[in-house]
Amino acid sequence: METLKQTEFTSNTPGGERIRCIDDNEEALLWRLRMIGNAKKSIVLATFDLRADESGTDLLAALNHAAEKGVEIKLLIDGIYQQLFLNGSKEFQALAARKNVKVGVYNPVSPVGLFKLNYRMHDKYVIVDNEMYLLGGRNSNDIFLGDYTTDINVDRDILVWDTTKGKGESLQELEAYFHQVWNEDCVKIKGGRKKNISENRTQKEKNMENGITDGTQGYLSKYEKQYQSLEARYAALTEKSPDIETYNSWERDTIPANKITLLNNGTQAGPKTPLVLQAIRYLSQEADNVTIQTPYVICNGYMYDTLSEISSHAQLKIILNAVEKGSNPWGCTDYLNHKKKILETGADVYELMNQVPVHTKAVLSDERLSIVGSYNLDMRSTYLDTELMLVIDSRELNQQIQSTENVYMEKSKEVLSNGQETEGAQYETKVLNWQKKLFYGVLRIIIRPLRQLL
Repeated sequence: METLKQTEFTSNTPGGERIRCIDDNEEALLWRLRMIGNAKKSIVLATFDLRADESGTDLLAALNHAAEKGVEIKLLIDGIYQQLFLNGSKEFQALAARKNVKVGVYNPVSPVGLFKLNYRMHDKYVIVDNEMYLLGGRNSNDIFLGDYTTDINVDRDILVWDTTKGKGESLQELEAYFHQVWNEDCVKIKGGRKKNISENRTQKEKNMENGITDGTQGYLSKYEKQYQSLEARYAALTEKSPDIETYNSWERDTIPANKITLLNNGTQAGPKTPLVLQAIRYLSQEADNVTIQTPYVICNGYMYDTLSEISSHAQLKIILNAVEKGSNPWGCTDYLNHKKKILETGADVYELMNQVPVHTKAVLSDERLSIVGSYNLDMRSTYLDTELMLVIDSRELNQQIQSTENVYMEKSKEVLSNGQETEGAQYETKVLNWQKKLFYGVLRIIIRPLRQLL
């Protein structure tokens, strides 16, 4: 923890980076489209789960239009989800074929990498023109983006606009982090080799890199149908949201932050030191009130000890999805198995019965610090995956998030360590049917030896 103690997470005056909290799925897609539409030089999109569904294809269309204008684009995608959802997408292949687009695949699925398959890239962020970024817990698909009402989760992003045009501290930290991940040996560049490229390439290989096949036919022409489809889709997007390329009210629609600091959990596809959890523990050590929002809780001894340590000096509240409403069966089942241990840490647990599952990951430390990003309070996020969280010193943001958490607590059943249960004013009871009860009963036995992988 010595490194953390040398880092200042607060400032007494506003910095050059302004923020916007985005909790609505439809707005989350719109802000991404605005960022991409305003790009002049470069776009980085890193995501755990990009799919060629409706919202995902909207993003592909916007990225394709930007690439057509000459913007340099780098996509960084987790290997498993790239294999599952993008390999068969002609639209994605068309975008990746453009010479100013590079696709990095983190720890791709391969026979030689089976023993490292559990190490995933769980990051979710967009960087545009070295001037702004968006970071949070949303994946890039219909579950988290767009105006859909069924089969969805809600989540949170933080948009950061740098008024200093590239000199913002957290923006520079995120850019440095991206380059560190991009240069990891486990990242493979789609369609070519990342480094040590031989100078003795054949002319055909060089032509392929430059978008030419046999000197007369453009290599990209085989995707002409996809390019036309993507351009038509982008035109429809601009008709629906006319300010995608003209939006310029970044300052008006953001609020100041005193300081923003990026936390990461390491970049290698291998075992992780629990850096993010250590930072949360450190930042909570002088707090009187700590609220943790997480979709589910899956802890080992050190993690329980961290919760107990926080509870020893602060009122600790943990808000998680009720089993009856959660979208992750593994997390729900582990909660059934280990609910008593969680309560024994001294935390007050709120079993949230929201209309749709809440995928948000956040920690509030008193009335000033908010920690927001991709980190779930589980062993996978703590020890296996890459994770990013922003520590934001802003009383206004903290109050805004706390207001949301207060609503969630009203929709929850509060469970205390002494067994007392209290239903919030907006709590709506839902009873599991016998099929779900049987399912969880079987799963409670199956997952016990696999907890660290969930």
